[in-house]
Formats: sequence, structure tokens, C-alpha cells
Amino acid sequence: MTATREVGDAVRSIQAGARASIEGVEGAARAVDQATDLAGRSGQVLGEIVSIVERSADQVRSIATASEEQSAASEQINRAVEDINRISDDTAQSMARAAGSVEDLAEQAESLTRLVDSLKAG
Repeated sequence: MTATREVGDAVRSIQAGARASIEGVEGAARAVDQATDLAGRSGQVLGEIVSIVERSADQVRSIATASEEQSAASEQINRAVEDINRISDDTAQSMARAAGSVEDLAEQAESLTRLVDSLKAG
């Protein structure tokens, strides 16, 4: 009987080990399923992140293009202001020369008036 009991104990021990192995395999399978789900969700989230990064990159490129356009417009405005300043300087110099010429004409007219007056008196 002892042998039968030992065989029975050995069988129970093997059955318990088999149950433990099955539970371990089932636990590992659940862990693999969870890891697979998490990997799938991670892939989706990474896809969303890539999409956001691409949109951000597009926006940065748009901003860079707008900045270049504004810079070009600013340069054109600066050149136009420089042209206006040069024209203003030229006009001021011309006005000064014209004022000098008007003074000369006024002096000559006054001289002519005196000459005519002296000839009339004469």
C-alpha cells in the first residue's frame, strides 16, 4: 500500500505541477495579449504624434515663408524710403537754388526799376 500511496502522491504532485504550468502558460498568454494590445495602442498613438509633428512642420514652413515674404517687403519699403529721402534732398537743394535765383531776379528788377526811374527823371 505504501507503493500505491507513493504512486498516488506522485500523480497528485505531477497533476499539481501540470496545473501550475497551465496557469503559468495561461498567465503568460494573458500578458502577451495585454502587451499586444498595448503595442497596438502605442502604434496608434505614435501615428497620431507623427501626424501632429508633420502638421507642426508644415506650419513652421508656412511661418518661415511668410517671414521671408515680410522681409522682402520690408527691404522694398526701405529702398522706397531711401529713394524718397534722396528725392527730398534733391528737391530741397533745387528749391535753395531757385530761391537764390529769385533773389537775383528781384535785385535785377529793382536795379531796372531804378534805371527806368532815373531815365524818366532825367
